[in-house]
Amino acid sequence: SDRMLTIYTFDRGIISAYARGARRLKSKKMSATMQFCYASFILDERGEHIWVKETELIESFFSIRNTIEGLALASYIVEVIAECGTTDADSELLRLALNSLYAITTERYTAAKIKAAFEIRCAAIIGFMPDILACCECGEREGDFFFDIMGGVIQCHKCHRKAEGEHRALHDPHEASILTILSEGAKIALGYCIFTPLEKLFSFKLADEDMRFFCHACESYLLNHLGRSFNSLDFYNEVKREK
Repeated sequence: SDRMLTIYTFDRGIISAYARGARRLKSKKMSATMQFCYASFILDERGEHIWVKETELIESFFSIRNTIEGLALASYIVEVIAECGTTDADSELLRLALNSLYAITTERYTAAKIKAAFEIRCAAIIGFMPDILACCECGEREGDFFFDIMGGVIQCHKCHRKAEGEHRALHDPHEASILTILSEGAKIALGYCIFTPLEKLFSFKLADEDMRFFCHACESYLLNHLGRSFNSLDFYNEVKREK
């Protein structure tokens, strides 16, 4: 009847704690210790173990479960946070998670937009911020670009053709070359999601074609810098294919 919780906290990062009797239907701890819940906790530390003495639900994000797509996306978001979070405090990463879960519940934004914006902002927060404001060679800011995923820089078509002719790579020669195309709209959206205040993260518009470039770049960038994929992402993609 107990639960072993993984809690992402504002002041201590990720911690593990036991909640006695939290699975019982009449338990006061049950509602606040379910997946995706935002809650306050009073904890009791005994040796190497942490126990939940009291907890109070703040937000359940219950409507996440209204659609399979929303549930799959929320599962992916918390799995990424569990991978990226540490035992050090990082309030911005926690706020990103909360804002993303809230965005799913509002149904004001597409799942694809929420997912991509979350991915590139997460990468920036954990230390993988790309330099995508201008071409890394000539400083050009307008037009379409090549995005060097591992190098975290962009290159205009003119400089890319020149580099190819000189057999010169943007990336570290010891790393695999991963290039993706960024339309001008997708590039602007990337910059917006990296630098805008978190409360405005999803408040942008993109044409469908630009959105495809944007979504592909964000997912590729985060996964390659983390060096792994996620089971929840596979589930999300399967749900998207079946829609």
